Amino acid sequence: MDPVNFSTVLQQFGFSKPEAEIYISSLSLGPQPASIIAKNAGLKRGHAYNVLSQLKDRGIMQEFIRGGVRHFVGSPPATLLSLLTSQEQTIALQKQRLLQMMPALEKIRNPLILQPKVRFFQGVEGMKEVYNDTIRIPKKIIYALCDFEHLFPASQSSELHNWLWEYTNRRAAKGVWLYGIINKSPESDIAYKWRRKQKRKMKMLRNVYLPVEYIVYGDKVAFISTKEDMVGVIIENKPIAETLRNFHKAMWGVLPDYR
Repeated sequence: MDPVNFSTVLQQFGFSKPEAEIYISSLSLGPQPASIIAKNAGLKRGHAYNVLSQLKDRGIMQEFIRGGVRHFVGSPPATLLSLLTSQEQTIALQKQRLLQMMPALEKIRNPLILQPKVRFFQGVEGMKEVYNDTIRIPKKIIYALCDFEHLFPASQSSELHNWLWEYTNRRAAKGVWLYGIINKSPESDIAYKWRRKQKRKMKMLRNVYLPVEYIVYGDKVAFISTKEDMVGVIIENKPIAETLRNFHKAMWGVLPDYR
């Protein structure tokens, strides 16, 4: 794996691009003054000092004086795993506290205030939130139209591609069936292979370009685009949901089974 790929991976774990470049340069150079690290990372010295200070505050970079000159060195890579484990523990604790507060928060929510009916989402975490919303009510049927070739393609993001299958397993574990009208493709064939385990029934389309997925669930409809830009919309409206659900059911009756 070359340094460019290392930088990309680190950015997926919360590093900014300059932070990733500084850390990688420091690991490869060993203890060095900020000017040397900055030059190797392709950053201006003043910017590099700010980044080094931020990384030091997070425990990712160490600072010491040698010959009257400030030197910096990246912490061992194992430190990153320890920091990630600590973050996971903090998030788990925050989630537990929030769950404990939810009943009280619901009591103070004004029921007369209209809640948003249309919500927009962007980016990786936004897409995850859209999909997670589709399975918050267990033991329901959701109706989808899509081509698995265009859902979190591995060529764009292997992390999100793998996350989608993890979401699918959680959906199945909740007893939520998916009735999918699916365009035939190699990726859709994989979904068909796992249809029983993942509680998926499929009807087939051929040679239809479907870069956007829609999912109908309850009184909501989600539109999701992950082939290029990560964009999602959730519309909470009973007539819209019923219209798309009934259209889906009508198409279901005339389309062939996926094979």
